[in-house]
Amino acid sequence: MTDAPAAEGSALDSLPVTGKKIVFMYVTPPGQDDFFIAMPLGIIYLAAILRDAGCDVECCDERVCTAAEVDAYIAKAEILGLSALTPHVNRAIRYAEKAKQLNPDVITVMGGPHATVDVDTFLDADSMDYVIGGEAEDSIVDFVKAIEVGEQQLAAVPGIAFLKADGTRHINPQPPLIKDLDRVPFPAWDMLPFDRYSGMNKERLFYIFTSRGCPFRCVFCQKELTGRGFRTRSVENILDELQEIHDKYEPGNVLFIDELFTCQKKRIYDICEGIVERGLTLNMSCETRVDMIDYDMARTMKKAGFNRMYFGVESVSQRSLDTLIKDYKAEKVVECLKMIRRAGIWSKVFLIIGTPEETLEDIALTEKGIRDGMADRVRTSLFNPLTATASFEQYKDRIDPDLVRTEYVDSDRSPYIHENFTNDELNAIKRRLVEDYEQWYESFPARARRYLCRIRYYIENWEDEGKARVLRALRIGKVKAPTTADFPEI
Repeated sequence: MTDAPAAEGSALDSLPVTGKKIVFMYVTPPGQDDFFIAMPLGIIYLAAILRDAGCDVECCDERVCTAAEVDAYIAKAEILGLSALTPHVNRAIRYAEKAKQLNPDVITVMGGPHATVDVDTFLDADSMDYVIGGEAEDSIVDFVKAIEVGEQQLAAVPGIAFLKADGTRHINPQPPLIKDLDRVPFPAWDMLPFDRYSGMNKERLFYIFTSRGCPFRCVFCQKELTGRGFRTRSVENILDELQEIHDKYEPGNVLFIDELFTCQKKRIYDICEGIVERGLTLNMSCETRVDMIDYDMARTMKKAGFNRMYFGVESVSQRSLDTLIKDYKAEKVVECLKMIRRAGIWSKVFLIIGTPEETLEDIALTEKGIRDGMADRVRTSLFNPLTATASFEQYKDRIDPDLVRTEYVDSDRSPYIHENFTNDELNAIKRRLVEDYEQWYESFPARARRYLCRIRYYIENWEDEGKARVLRALRIGKVKAPTTADFPEI
């Protein structure tokens, strides 16, 4: 049952926030992503908002906590807010069950991308009291006010879902997307132990969001949380956050985790100009599309400190790209990767194996394309039709319902029943593609190509880097020793 939320300006505005102890917990099994681990932004954004509102709030990331510490956080929580990506939804439900065993009165709440599109999974779990969908920066404050009053007030919280006293389901529409992202406070980085993250990831990685939403149509992408529009923070607001990260934490790398960082060209130039003007010496990376960057932008970003770029290429077969509705030509992939190398930026591509009706010929075209483009790293996953995506609806008749819950978006097993390959065959192709590429990448012909590209780079950028590199090679002059950040591997 779906009920409309109360009108804006309701009695929630005048209510005080709860005095209950709130614990936000990020749920992901330890050890899965140690090499690129960083503080999860979702829970520390919400923690910053609730702390400003006067709440007693703490954060827990099980990846950097011992089992005893996790248990202690759960035991102290009077309100336990859980956040998990799709593969770990069942794990989050188990933590809610554990919390209820320790304290039957604890209030359990689920949020995040999967909770936004799959409310019923959590309402079906006896251990989960509430689900909050959509962008929760505003609705979380309404929730911590209404929780002390009762069901009628809770029913006014945008995006909330819960079982009413009579057993019926109350599911509100999502809150409106936040238009003014500058009013969202910076994440509460101090609520998580940065020393533990940097101990596991020597790169001292930080995440930053500068925009939300993506206007493109890729069939595998969920748009329910952030929408198809493109909303940005102001350049000054972004620079202020980078300044604070730079001054307080001295990060080794800052990863811009926007869905589409380079969507607006002038914004990128303004950000880069601001970074240089403020003297921020940052090693940065971002993800974007191959058709959303050109050489001049790449060089500008390189000079500001962007040394790596990640591309969701998915395939270099035009048939597969069209199936996935990537809306660009296969040749653009090769062109972009070559251009990025010319700009002196290290590249990683992500590929999808097992796109509907994909053949060995399509996969061979992809292998050839990424070699022609000379990507520095290749990572693969299987095609997985997510809930609330175009692919889930389009290929519903080829989805194994028994695998949707148990192995959903597992990169080694897909619920999609492929027309030409079994899951085991797709996994073998996936592993072989990466292994073959890495072997080719280290071969003499590939190294020679990269060496020649590097010489060209130094010639084209003689004053910026070429002269210093030659002097260093000749051991003339006092020149700062190079680092892997300065010179991506050739």
